[in-house]
Amino acid sequence: MAKSANLCWGQHHHLLRYLRVPARSRHEAHIGTSYPLPAGCTVAAVRAALTHLVRRHEILRTVYDLTGTAGDGYAWPRQLVQPTAPQPVVEATAEDAVDVIARLTRTPFDLAREWPMRACVVTGGGRLVRLHLVFNHLAFDDVALDRLAAELDELLAARTEGRPAVLDPVEHQPVDLARFEESRTDADLEPALSHWRETIRKLPEDVFAKHRKASEAAHSASYTVPTLLSAARAIAAREHVWPSAVHLAAYAVTLAAYTGETLVAHRMYTSQRDASGFGGTVTCLSYPTPVLADLGGDPRFSVVVKESAVRVSEAMANAHVPYDRVYEESARNGRRVVAELNFLDNAPRSCRTKRDRYAVNAAPADWALAGSDSYLRVYEWADGITLALQALDAVMDAEAVEHFLRGYARLVEAHRDPGTDLRVSEAAALIGFTPPPPRRTRPAADAGRTGTAPAERVLVDVVAEVNGLADVDPARSYTGAGGRVLRLPRVVEALHERGWSAGLVPFTTARPLSALAHELVPARG
Repeated sequence: MAKSANLCWGQHHHLLRYLRVPARSRHEAHIGTSYPLPAGCTVAAVRAALTHLVRRHEILRTVYDLTGTAGDGYAWPRQLVQPTAPQPVVEATAEDAVDVIARLTRTPFDLAREWPMRACVVTGGGRLVRLHLVFNHLAFDDVALDRLAAELDELLAARTEGRPAVLDPVEHQPVDLARFEESRTDADLEPALSHWRETIRKLPEDVFAKHRKASEAAHSASYTVPTLLSAARAIAAREHVWPSAVHLAAYAVTLAAYTGETLVAHRMYTSQRDASGFGGTVTCLSYPTPVLADLGGDPRFSVVVKESAVRVSEAMANAHVPYDRVYEESARNGRRVVAELNFLDNAPRSCRTKRDRYAVNAAPADWALAGSDSYLRVYEWADGITLALQALDAVMDAEAVEHFLRGYARLVEAHRDPGTDLRVSEAAALIGFTPPPPRRTRPAADAGRTGTAPAERVLVDVVAEVNGLADVDPARSYTGAGGRVLRLPRVVEALHERGWSAGLVPFTTARPLSALAHELVPARG
């Protein structure tokens, strides 16, 4: 019998994010990379090495039953490990490689049937040119991919050199981690969950409220600054913190300068590896945790840096909880925290520039459907820093995106000097944003649909049945009524079985079920 378990906690965010966007846009969450190949490597050697990895790591032959049943008898997404088999490999010539790789990258993964890695070998002139792999983020994070890359390098080198491969043992598989997580009781989780509840209780409702407007556009840009690496490290050494705390502080202060708020909140991608005790497991073990920066009292930058270091430590220590529980707590409290921050270590690779370089990227139309307002990635190279920002035009126009990136870099560079320690108000003046307008008034709720929708009774019954609830109040939101977000795939499926069609996204909002019932339409087929 195939091994199975619930999803690992670190996968919850990525599953919900993957499902909330239309299928045509899900490639935004795919991770594609081309691997260098050793001299003399053959297609047969690549196939053998990939199949070796598939046999060794169960995650590479795992599929997902999104409407499965957990041990309590209720719906819950499950991971199913399939028997070992050769990794499918597509072969392309140098002439058609672009089209083939684009298809492999852009086609959504069939989670119920398809393994989470796609492989393409490109040949030209009768020899192997390169290997391109596409991964589903649901199954892998950066740490997992780094391990797979290192093992693939060793396997290919060993084959071309005619020697045995030397690999570290696999201590835990994802199913082992998931079963450990299933064994954790509410009492086990309470210390960490109470930390997140207290954080969520203090969060502002919407940090972008003064800027938010109606717009469907989105912007993307990056700013590479070689000298920013040494500046951040100098500040970190002076304050006895990790460089990530410096960047967290710079982000909070720049966000405050833009929004005009002194209480700013965002989500920081945080690894569960240390807190879980399963640090070497090859799966996805990161998700965005809420972070609060209280800049009231006009503190100096050094104080914000030290407080940011505390926030990083707290997030890491309390990270190993089910993401859905944190998400549901935010939803019940009506908190919109969708400004995101991520740190990515790209060393020992080079940023490949000696000068500051600003680039406007293609509009991130697919990312814009994934539920975030903004997303700042801080890439640390061996010789520089790249700040990459995506933002909805609803909260930040293209000019503001550029201003944000340049202002962030200016703030960090200014504090390279040990004699500089700006207060938040002084930092805002340095960054130079125009003060935002007064808080915008929220549009009135749509009063066009009144009365009981034809599907309301069906919706209430389905929510109760799928979630094991004795009573569901249609005046409350899905999460407010006790619905679990990871059961939404089964809710949508059950509604379809009863003749009604619904999307997943509306259920993740604060709108009452009675209002959502008006959006259900008769199912086709």
